Parts: sequence; C-alpha cells; structure tokens
Amino acid sequence: MMEKPYEQWGGIIPALITPYTSTGSINEPVTRQLVEHLIAKGVAGLYLCGSTGEGFLQTIGERKQLLEIVLNVVDRRIPVITHVGAMDTATSVELTEHAARVGASAVSSVAPFYYKHRQEEIKQHYLDIVNAADIPLIIYHFPANTGIHSNAAFFRELSQVDGIIGVKFTSTDMFELQQTIDSCGEQFLVFNGPDEICLSGLVIGCCGAIGSTYNIMPGLFVELYRQFKQGNIRRARQMQFEVNRGIVELLKYDFIAFEREILRLQGFDVGKPRKPIQQLSARQRAEIRKLTLRYPCLMDACATASPDAAVAARQ
Repeated sequence: MMEKPYEQWGGIIPALITPYTSTGSINEPVTRQLVEHLIAKGVAGLYLCGSTGEGFLQTIGERKQLLEIVLNVVDRRIPVITHVGAMDTATSVELTEHAARVGASAVSSVAPFYYKHRQEEIKQHYLDIVNAADIPLIIYHFPANTGIHSNAAFFRELSQVDGIIGVKFTSTDMFELQQTIDSCGEQFLVFNGPDEICLSGLVIGCCGAIGSTYNIMPGLFVELYRQFKQGNIRRARQMQFEVNRGIVELLKYDFIAFEREILRLQGFDVGKPRKPIQQLSARQRAEIRKLTLRYPCLMDACATASPDAAVAARQ
C-alpha cells in the first residue's frame, strides 16, 4: 500500500511557465529564478509541463530536463507534480518512470485525446500509468481541450485505485465538481483548475488550486487562500473579483503569450512561447504594459490595501 504523505497537500500551486532562451531551448537560469520567486511568494507546490508549461510542444527529453532542473532548485521544500499526459500510453509510462526515478512528488495526466477512446480505454490508460512506478497520480480533467467529459462516477471508480490520489478539475461546471468531491470522499484530493473561480472551488470543497495565472499573481492568490482558510470570505471574494478584472483582459490574448509578457515586465525573461502559440507584436506588448497600470493585480499587487493593512497604517 502506497504511503500517503500527500493527504495534507493543498494551497496554491502554479502550473509553471517553461522559460525558453532566445533560441527556444529551456532556460535553466531563468527557470531557477522563477521557481525561487514563486517559493518565496508562498506557493504550496509546482505543476510542470501541463497546458501552461507547453508540455505537448516539448520533446520527451525536454520534459525530463525541466523536471530535473526544478527538482534540483526546489530541494524537497514543496511538492513537485509533473504532467506526463500524451496521446499514447507508452510516452506517459516513460515519463512516469523517469519522474519516480528522479524524485518527483506525483505525476498527472490528461486523458488521451484526439482518437475517440471509450471510458474503458481511458481508465486503462490511467491504470497503466499508476502501475508503471511507485509514484502517485493526479488525474487532469480538462474536457474543453481534450473533448473527454468524464463524470463523478468515473472519478469515484478511479479514486478506489491505490496510487490515484486526486484530480485537477479544470472545468467551470461547479455541479459536476461538487458531485465529484461528494462521490470520491475526503481522502481524494480535488484541485480547482480555472483560476477565475478559485474561491468558488475552495468553498465547494477543493483542497487547493492548480492554475496558470498563479505564475504572475502568486502572492495575491496565496493571500486569497489564506483569507479563505481563516474564514474571511468577504475579503477573499474581494480579491477574487480583483484578479478576475485582470483575467478578463488576459482572455483577449492567448493566455500563455500574455503571461509570458507579464513575467517579462516583472523581471523574468521567460522568452516567447513556441509556435503556433500567439507571438505578440510590439503593439500588443505595449497594450499589455498599459494594462499593468490599470490593473495592479497583473503585477501581483492589490489595487487597495487590505483592511488589516489600512488599520496598521493609521496606527
């Protein structure tokens, strides 16, 4: 029986942007810089090579390389989850074996996509991953991108499998999210996926959140999570409303290209995304720079001080 040190996992986990050099290779120095920054901001873990990390645009070797770099920087301070999803099971198994060998905390995987697999084949894909090595698996549920709409009963069945410890639920279907949490029980970790409903997911029972904009707004989301855990729902709601004003602007661009530009403005030269992801023009970069003045949240700053800070300032 696999040990369960992951039972206390939760909090805000950025789906890490993969820094690239000007020639398109993985930028190790900037990766180290960004990871240290996120840890200093109080994130609870890191999620590599997912949608935000462009895992599907990377070679198997690059995905392994990034994991090894991040593990070296993190040095067991926080959990490191690496996405091993692929169209074929063999690739997912190879990445899983590597992740276990180098010391990742867990692996994660979307359902195999493009070909129209039945739920039975998808289930077997996950079983092959979890049986490949002694490392826990977090399912990555992203129906908008995979086209696969698994339900709460499917997750409940897999939650009974030793080694499958949770799901990253990237869907705005709050009813299905609630049904999944209710069906799978408290020992099954359910992470909120869409950043724009982070607080909603926490309120309904998610243990934490794995998301993209936590790269650019880590401090705000860590504080939102803290306010929620302390029962300050009104303040947490105010913070969710504030970050969502920035997310509305982000959605006018490709979200990866937008976040990379924001990180550049924050001092992290993460490079351009890989094609065919949107390549921002000089005009678009100038527009985004102006947005950071209108929406301080995009630079990980609150538009207004928190009530506690306001009281302290008057004393």
